[in-house]
Amino acid sequence: MNLGAIITSRLGALFATIFILQVSVVPHFRLGGYVIDLPLILVVLVGLHLTPQNGSLTGFMVGLMIDLALETPFGMTALTFSLIGFAAGSASPHVVERSVIIRALTVALLGATATALFAGFGVLIGLEYVSRRELGDIALVTAVAAIPIATLLSPLVRWSLALRSSPVTSDQ
Repeated sequence: MNLGAIITSRLGALFATIFILQVSVVPHFRLGGYVIDLPLILVVLVGLHLTPQNGSLTGFMVGLMIDLALETPFGMTALTFSLIGFAAGSASPHVVERSVIIRALTVALLGATATALFAGFGVLIGLEYVSRRELGDIALVTAVAAIPIATLLSPLVRWSLALRSSPVTSDQ
């Protein structure tokens, strides 16, 4: 088995585990009344270590998996995750070697952006999922939850991508 197959297997196992947690456990633990989107946080975190194209592909594949479980228009999550994966990959050269805190804050910002983007796509096709007030609350909950979750998942992402551990550096 070559390195590419090992990395793909590890990423697949990590995303499958997060997906199972998302549909079975996470809905029972709400933050501010809203469910945290673990797959979104993981897509952004993985995307920060990839090129924009690979981040987009990863986001698209995970989004399709999520679309199979959600009762939203098919492809809406895939489109959102694909765009956010591309944005994370684009930010990669500027963020990936920074401190864990900078990465976590970037994940929080992109997670909140994805939440707004998803709601915006819903409005474009005539569906209004949330009010403007709720959208702000959901984006805030996503951002706040993303910081500790990204910090906890970062070593798993580095392992799945076969990256060497980097020492924690101070903010620059």
